[in-house]
Amino acid sequence: MSHRAPHAAAVLGLLLAFALGSPARNQSVCLTLDMDQQVVTYPIGIGDNLHLSFRHSIYGSQVEEQFQVAPGGFRANKLRYAELRLVEFYGYESATNEDGWWVVHNPGREFPSLDLRVSREASIRITFLDQTISLQNDTAIDGRARLSVSACPGKNNG
Repeated sequence: MSHRAPHAAAVLGLLLAFALGSPARNQSVCLTLDMDQQVVTYPIGIGDNLHLSFRHSIYGSQVEEQFQVAPGGFRANKLRYAELRLVEFYGYESATNEDGWWVVHNPGREFPSLDLRVSREASIRITFLDQTISLQNDTAIDGRARLSVSACPGKNNG
């Protein structure tokens, strides 16, 4: 027993040091939705998934974008387009056809914020955790909205 106790204590100490030294996967932050003169925040965790779904305002075809919340914004995971020309429109060189969608696997590319353009033709659905937000043309008066990640109001980051 005396031989195992120091070893167990050392292993426990290493695990504790690792846990304290590593950023928590689900560190609490807030998703901020800024629309015209209205700002709304939603609690979310670093590492949580966020999905955008909308009909492209020019081409009229469906777009789905999957992101992971990162400390500095949003990390793109997978982008799905109903038409190949949208892959080119957004500046990507290649995509694979998966179940009728043109898919760009884009791991690691980060965006500090996501600028959204809402129009009559392009309502946007934002899904994260167990929530879905639908933006229509009347939601953002000028048709613009921005998503960002920041510390939650009233939280002390020290």
